[in-house]
Amino acid sequence: MSDAPVLEKVLNIPCPSCGGRFIYSAEKLRINCEYCGYGEDVHDCNDEVKEAALEKAIREAEKLVPEEEGQKVLDCQSCGAKFMVGTTDVAADCAFCGSKNINLEAFEHNFIQPVGIIPFRVPHEDGLILFDKWIKKGWFHPSKLKKLAKMEALHGIYLPFWTYDAQTESNWSGEAGHHYYTTKRVNVNGQWQTQRVQQIRWTRRSGHLSHFFDDILVVGSQHVEQQLMERISPFKLEDVINYDPRYMLGWEAEVYDLNVKQGYENANVIMDQKLRALCAAELGGDQQRFLMVQSQKFNQTFKHIMLPVWLCSYKYQNKIYQFAINGQTGRVNGKKPISYIKIGLLILFFVALILLIFYLKTQGYLDNAKVRYDGRF
Repeated sequence: MSDAPVLEKVLNIPCPSCGGRFIYSAEKLRINCEYCGYGEDVHDCNDEVKEAALEKAIREAEKLVPEEEGQKVLDCQSCGAKFMVGTTDVAADCAFCGSKNINLEAFEHNFIQPVGIIPFRVPHEDGLILFDKWIKKGWFHPSKLKKLAKMEALHGIYLPFWTYDAQTESNWSGEAGHHYYTTKRVNVNGQWQTQRVQQIRWTRRSGHLSHFFDDILVVGSQHVEQQLMERISPFKLEDVINYDPRYMLGWEAEVYDLNVKQGYENANVIMDQKLRALCAAELGGDQQRFLMVQSQKFNQTFKHIMLPVWLCSYKYQNKIYQFAINGQTGRVNGKKPISYIKIGLLILFFVALILLIFYLKTQGYLDNAKVRYDGRF
């Protein structure tokens, strides 16, 4: 089966001037024809970016049935990622694992539609420059890494995200330890000396914390790490505008495989960790022990939005490494393999240096050099 008709049906719009292919330009911030240069602005309103009740969405998601329309998406047979593509001549490698084992698969699920999107602000050329600088940094990485992770593997892709809001009420209790100091006399080599000794005074405290969480961000993909997305954050979520598929013209877009309920479970962990940190700050003290936090969450809401990410996945010694660029701000992060040979050489160098110093000292060279140096003054 040819990919072209299917992909054109998904995310391609013909140019009204010449019939060519429209793409969204991250440099010009508008959709442009790549043949005749004709362009159109896309409205950047945000009046439809609204929160939805979480509990209702979870109930309705459990009742969803497959759609009758035969839409198609690309399906990676290696890692299971599913993503739509906005062009017919994209490289046939997966943005998430680097595999070329890509097939077309029926898009047979009634997914929650996005309500908002942040368009790409970092153009392809800038992404390549950022990637090239990053891949060359660090002495402890394999030298051939620059060749293995080619710049052509950099994908501009809209990733699905969930944002969650919640009002929380927490009761906390614990013990705060405050340092104070006493002195005592000790005998050191026959001489009595006064030493300062640190003590801790423990005080039990309790209290209540009210806190509102706004836009806890959870990636809706199981093929990129939440931590990697947090390291290229923050996204400027105040710039989210109404979802318009025209912003995806010429770009890839993943379909979420972490549903709204699973996303909230991840957000719940993030909120609990934050609440514990906030309650610990309320408890205070130089040290703490027995901190207990009991929280309740109310009025949970969510949004489904698409955010821009430059993503590169490459394989080194049968292990997959990912690099990401925030497509809005240009912030970069990722993982690289370690060259244990280089680390070993560095350790050998320091061992040899220590042995050389020890040898010179045992032979008296260092003492003689010190005497000659001191004799000058």
